[in-house]
Amino acid sequence: MRKLALKKLKNSDLSFFKTHFNSHQQSKQKGFNLDTKVMQGEGFFPALKSLLEPLPKKAAHVDLVFFGPGLAPAHSLARKVKIDAKNLRLNGEFVHDPDEEPGRYGQFVEGDFAVMEFGGDALPDSVKVVLVAAKNPQDAGLHKVFSKMLPSADDSMAALGEDALQAAIEEAQPVAQHPIRNWLDPVVLEEIGSGDADAIERVNKLLPRQGISPEAFKSTKEAAARNGQLGEELLKLYLESDAPHGVASHEWTSQINAISPYDFSLTMATGELRHADAKSTSGPFSTRMYLSTAEVRHALGSGVPYDIYRLYNVTEETAQMRLARDVKARLQAVMDSLADVPAGVNVDSLSFEPGYFDFDPAEIQITLPADE
Repeated sequence: MRKLALKKLKNSDLSFFKTHFNSHQQSKQKGFNLDTKVMQGEGFFPALKSLLEPLPKKAAHVDLVFFGPGLAPAHSLARKVKIDAKNLRLNGEFVHDPDEEPGRYGQFVEGDFAVMEFGGDALPDSVKVVLVAAKNPQDAGLHKVFSKMLPSADDSMAALGEDALQAAIEEAQPVAQHPIRNWLDPVVLEEIGSGDADAIERVNKLLPRQGISPEAFKSTKEAAARNGQLGEELLKLYLESDAPHGVASHEWTSQINAISPYDFSLTMATGELRHADAKSTSGPFSTRMYLSTAEVRHALGSGVPYDIYRLYNVTEETAQMRLARDVKARLQAVMDSLADVPAGVNVDSLSFEPGYFDFDPAEIQITLPADE
């Protein structure tokens, strides 16, 4: 889940910016107040305060990037999320206008907005912020929509779902170059790299006329391929471990035959032969997965049980995994429906919601040994 929030900026928040502080020196703080209910209660960082308490100055260092107001580009800084007088704040040094953009942060007034995305697991390690100012013509539509989302003067900060953010963008229709349109979920990029039609349609709707550059598209395809390779490597590690997987021996078939319709050939302790396909994603379990028609045909026609190993939250060193055993029955209905495709049309690949298959609910954690 992406940790997105919408924040209404008050004068006490705006003093984070040096230009505002200079004209409001009665302010006693320099930072954005962060609502504890959002930061801890919305599943962002459930133990945030308890984890910050023992740290030096009760602070976690974060990479902070501001976009906007309007079309202003990325401004990267190093700041902190910390406990300050029992409150949570994003603060540190004053934020000065970039030398090449004098006056950039001087156009804010109370009631303007910040769309924030927090990165990190137990503690935040990055914060990305799109600033939306009523005085900036490029922000006018977004400001109007966000004002409806936080209508009360007492509203300060609220969790923001991805669907709600996309709906706000569609209603406001900021120009294609507006930085808020560039907040694409890495999982969506991965889906695009895998050729997912729904993901491509969503992004073309979100980024009309802009889409994704050829260079970025190439990177998404490379990232999707890399996730697949990482998943296979981690599955191999699991098969070679002492975990109770019941596999006596295995062959990494896709490393011998790059177009094999399965990744591993498994010989079980019982002597049974099974074929295993690793379906990997850097996203959550629910991310769509892809099977080629060749894989479906093999699963149905080989006579060998065909298992899907779903690896998710894949990184260079870790992954979670769930297993769906012998998916032949679920795939037969798919192949039957393809029989109705008109002559001269081939379906080469299919995408599936993982819930279509009967995955074992047990989650297996795979971690690369520290000495490797």
